[in-house]
Amino acid sequence: MSMTVVPLKDDDDFKKHNMKAVETASEELRLFVGDVEAIDAQVSELSRDRQDLFTVAKSKGYDVKALRRLIAERKRDAAELEEERLAVEQYRALLL
Repeated sequence: MSMTVVPLKDDDDFKKHNMKAVETASEELRLFVGDVEAIDAQVSELSRDRQDLFTVAKSKGYDVKALRRLIAERKRDAAELEEERLAVEQYRALLL
């Protein structure tokens, strides 16, 4: 079974259409990349702000490691945390 290749149109209207499609795709790509770069800049700025908050907390005598753990725990499901806490207690008891 052989496959026949259909030749592309070779007229000015077809070429103009293809050029317009390429220009549109290029502009969309530029916009997507620009938006992602803007978000990356915002994420970097927020990350610096977050670090500054931990620096202030540390300067006021708070244990930053404990704060980070507390924040991470607050993001998790309460039942999942309790299950993990019980497992850790069981393991600790076995090691004593």
